Amino acid sequence: MNLALYIAEEKTSKEFAQEIQEVLLELNPSLDIIELQDKELTEDNWQNEIQDFSTQRINCLIAIGGTGTFLRAIFLSRNTIPVVSATAESISFFTEINPLNVRETLQALLSRKYDVDNYNQVVFQDMKSNLPVPALNEIAIFPKDSALLMNYTLMINKNQLYRGRADGLIISTALGSTGYALSSGGPIAFGNPDVIIIVPVNPLSKDHIPLVLPLDSEIKLVNVKSRSPIEAIIDGQLRLGVDDEILLRKSSSTAKIMRFQAKKNILAKLRNRLVELDLRNLQGVPPSAKYIFKLLLTEGEMTQKELIESTGLPNRTVRNALAILKGKSVINQRPHLRDARQSIYYVE
Repeated sequence: MNLALYIAEEKTSKEFAQEIQEVLLELNPSLDIIELQDKELTEDNWQNEIQDFSTQRINCLIAIGGTGTFLRAIFLSRNTIPVVSATAESISFFTEINPLNVRETLQALLSRKYDVDNYNQVVFQDMKSNLPVPALNEIAIFPKDSALLMNYTLMINKNQLYRGRADGLIISTALGSTGYALSSGGPIAFGNPDVIIIVPVNPLSKDHIPLVLPLDSEIKLVNVKSRSPIEAIIDGQLRLGVDDEILLRKSSSTAKIMRFQAKKNILAKLRNRLVELDLRNLQGVPPSAKYIFKLLLTEGEMTQKELIESTGLPNRTVRNALAILKGKSVINQRPHLRDARQSIYYVE
């Protein structure tokens, strides 16, 4: 087995990666381990990063870091190998390996005692570049300047549905329905059904409500315009400038995510997320603040840097969201014991 460690740059992640590597080699001294450094994906480097990644001969990938690291690992793997999430501190929905279970989980991995969950993805394709880009959770289409509206015409299976003006649009998978899409008023798709969800963000027309479409639907946005350049934000990790015509559809392949827990426990995780989600005190706040609150509620304590990485929102937007949530007394903060420059935010 050729196994790769995709390692975030934070000190805690590097230390946990070292522990994982030591345990792996203790369990199997002949194991071939490749170390890969997690990098921010940009419009200039993402294609080269994918090409470099594809040259590695890998059977399995352990992403060591936060949600952003895991999503970038999924993106770079291009659905060809299973990926498992390892986290040293905060535990996310995808985390399977943590300091408390590291030895037993790695033993199960080497013994191939795990399941691989296949998750549908949605593909973004700018008609100018013609390069399909998959997303596990969502693709958010917004003007680069958040203060401006976006004009667009929504086409479903070559039929015009409506012309709209909104802050933006979120096109979500079923898995991503409990993320940014939910914070913007979208529905929850429980049980990973074969659907695509479209959520207009603050539309001017009240008739432009969220849509749930069959997964094989072809979605096209035409006449996409704003006074600011339009960009597509892929899973909060990659921002790409787009033309005035955008195609969105089901990906031809699924993301492969390794699971070591029983299926009933995974469903319990999702059920807890839905039960705990309570936005009653956040009426009238921006979707970004709801999104930050939901992330802290479901994934636990996070620093501002981790929130920025996980959501892909601008620094200023995250700071403003945290200020709003603190003002409503629904979150609190405490000093980061290992880094005096940071604070840790958590739900009260």
